[in-house]
Amino acid sequence: MVAANLEERSGVKGHDVSSGHCDDHSNRQTLEQALKHVHAIVPPLWPLADYVAVNPCVGLTDRPFLDAWQILRDVRDCDLVMPLRYFQGLLAENRLTTSDLQTAHSQCLSEYPEWYREFDLVELKAWLKNPESWKVDGVFRYRTVAEAIDQRLGSTWTSHIVNDITRHCAAHLDEGQAAWSNPWAGETLYSAWREASQLSRRMDLLGLPGFCELVSELPATPEEAVHHLLNKLAVPPDHWREFLLCEVFSVYGWGSFIRYRVREAEFAGLANDDLTGLVAIRLAYDVALAQSVDTSGPLLLYPADAGRKDDAAPPPTPPSDVLGRYALQVATEQVYRRELLQKLATRSAEPPQTTRRILQMVFCIDVRSEVFRRNLESVDSSIETFGFAGFFGLPLEYVSIGQSQGTPHCPVLLQPGFQVHEKLRGISDATEADVIQKRSNARLSRKLWKLFQSSASSCFSFVESLGLPYIAKLLSNSFCWTKPVASSADDGLSHGLRSHLGPDIHADHIHADHNHGLDAARRIDLAEGMLRNLGLTDGFARLVILCGHASDVTNNPYRAGLDCGACGGHSGEPNARVAAALLNDPDVRSALTTRGIIIPEETWFLGAVHNTTVDKIDLCDLHVVPATHCGDIAQVEEWFQRAGHLCRSERSSQFGSATGDELFRRSADWSEVRPEWGLARNASFIVAPRSRTTGLNLEGRAFMHSYDYHQDPELKVLELIMTAPMVVTNWINMQYYSSTVDPVAFGSGNKVIHNVVGQFGVLLGNGGDLMTGLPWQSVHDGRKYYHEPLRLLVVINAPRSSIQQIIDKHALVKDLVTNGWLTLIAWEEDQFYHWTPQCHWDLQAA
Repeated sequence: MVAANLEERSGVKGHDVSSGHCDDHSNRQTLEQALKHVHAIVPPLWPLADYVAVNPCVGLTDRPFLDAWQILRDVRDCDLVMPLRYFQGLLAENRLTTSDLQTAHSQCLSEYPEWYREFDLVELKAWLKNPESWKVDGVFRYRTVAEAIDQRLGSTWTSHIVNDITRHCAAHLDEGQAAWSNPWAGETLYSAWREASQLSRRMDLLGLPGFCELVSELPATPEEAVHHLLNKLAVPPDHWREFLLCEVFSVYGWGSFIRYRVREAEFAGLANDDLTGLVAIRLAYDVALAQSVDTSGPLLLYPADAGRKDDAAPPPTPPSDVLGRYALQVATEQVYRRELLQKLATRSAEPPQTTRRILQMVFCIDVRSEVFRRNLESVDSSIETFGFAGFFGLPLEYVSIGQSQGTPHCPVLLQPGFQVHEKLRGISDATEADVIQKRSNARLSRKLWKLFQSSASSCFSFVESLGLPYIAKLLSNSFCWTKPVASSADDGLSHGLRSHLGPDIHADHIHADHNHGLDAARRIDLAEGMLRNLGLTDGFARLVILCGHASDVTNNPYRAGLDCGACGGHSGEPNARVAAALLNDPDVRSALTTRGIIIPEETWFLGAVHNTTVDKIDLCDLHVVPATHCGDIAQVEEWFQRAGHLCRSERSSQFGSATGDELFRRSADWSEVRPEWGLARNASFIVAPRSRTTGLNLEGRAFMHSYDYHQDPELKVLELIMTAPMVVTNWINMQYYSSTVDPVAFGSGNKVIHNVVGQFGVLLGNGGDLMTGLPWQSVHDGRKYYHEPLRLLVVINAPRSSIQQIIDKHALVKDLVTNGWLTLIAWEEDQFYHWTPQCHWDLQAA
């Protein structure tokens, strides 16, 4: 039995496995703290419709990077540093030098002096030349009972257990994909599983007799069940925290998605103990295994020494190969830092342009915008561009016409502050009602057609009766003449009506039961905040375009990951159109005048959307543009065409194509696994006036936020940038980083064999755990890594004292910059200063 094996190995007196009785009253607080630890460390996973990048170590950023590596490695087979062969390849290509290694060693010594004081750089160089010369230390970690038994017997119990949990979670959490609803859908995850598992005989048939009876004897609440099951396994309380984290990480994908649902419930003020329920469910399978499988010897589930009770206690020294690979990681990051700072050093601040601009264009800070901004500015000197978070400071919930609920269009760190409803402007109520009915009918028809295609009773008759006529549709889709699924935005709308469809910003059209509305005062406050945070308070051009962005891909479950992260994984078009409508509002403009922002009468604001897949910009609401600006619009659209052609020519080389037209084919091809690269190769976040970077080719690797510290004496804008966009870009950067470093643990595998489950996630094939991170095709081109895994480099053009105030004020910011989750550079005048773990600024040579 497992309990006896644990006693033999650890010397800790175990509990009575047969009864589970023990004096555990004093351990209740230990269990409560252990479960809090699990909730804090498991990262959230957003559903496919709202998929956004998340740092998988988001719950560990209050610890140094290598400490987080140790915590994760203790409970899971994963890594946070690239393998040695990757760095050997960089050396072979002369992308790393001996000087880089020496500089990296100095930085590592300052970050982790106790570990790198005895670290031999000469030995590292020898290891690079001859990997067999360095003994790689093994790392013992916590294991579930299933993992330990599989390792001992060569069995596949872990796979069976994960598949059983997947079946239950997929059915219970389904969001409309399943044809048959779960009879226990209204209960908690744990209660529903407990009811279903007393009826199912699957685990008994697989070799766990009595599983149903074990489940029936479990306590009714998940926390009580966890306590009961830990006692059954005789795991000492000192190990509960790490052991429970190991249990939930064995179903990491489901744990992350459930953590997201718990998070949403907390925001809504609701109770949700489903993550604790998942821990109890996973433990139950281990107890059943412990009672049924004879392992003929002790199972090593946890280290002999006690778990880490105190987070402030120093972690054990990582294995020498990890220290070596981390030093190499630092070296690669220093190479990029040196190259970027050298570019920036070539640009000195330019005096402001005295002639009035024809076009000012505000883009999202997304790295894909850097390419279009650079090429657009190159076509005419009268164009000025800005970088701003793509939701334009408008935390809105956008409700499409005919719908009662909308989708959040704001960063996931925020909650929507108000609703904006879509409306057909200038159209009679009868026409609008007719459009709404047609859309409703179209949605119902699609749902019924999908049900007919996939139901058990009609799937064969569908193929037999409609298979042959369907060939034409299959061929047209395969040759990219049509798309498999038409856009739902076109339902019931002719081309003429579509131009009248847009957001309505006035409060009298907001649902009466909603707590917020865009009344006059709120419209003024939002408009002022937007312009001041952008740094655009004077010198307005005749035409100011606010450009959101969205992707245009086919047959891609992860499409939302290519859309605007600042808009919660959705198109930025609604935000851009609402922002333009606010700034064109005569009452808003009049009120802004009293607040010191005078917008010339001839200035017109316009929304637009940047299709990042094909680098094409479409202007919105052209039917309301004054006749005086028609010539400006014609000129701007010609500029867009020229800039788009330059961008497509640049991007097509990333796919090995000689023509930019290839991007249009990839966008429409339902078999294409790389329609666009998204935010791959992101590496830096530059916070500075555009004049400090104009004309520099940053290769689509930089997030760019406009900021002039001379206009921000109270540091309100800088504080907002460092606590919101900087955090979001760190999330994006770390998701790409981790999906590259360990695609098995943190990625989502080969997208060719993805299967959508529950309309919220994907499985790899027909089973296994829920996938979490990016597909392999998002970071690798089939021959080599396309994404270069570098932690984010943040460069802020502001005095060190100003940046320091924000660091000291916000613990989250200080954790990120001090613990190695990003590198912070202050760009003060023409000098660069590096923030160090010792909390001081070192002069950084460019």
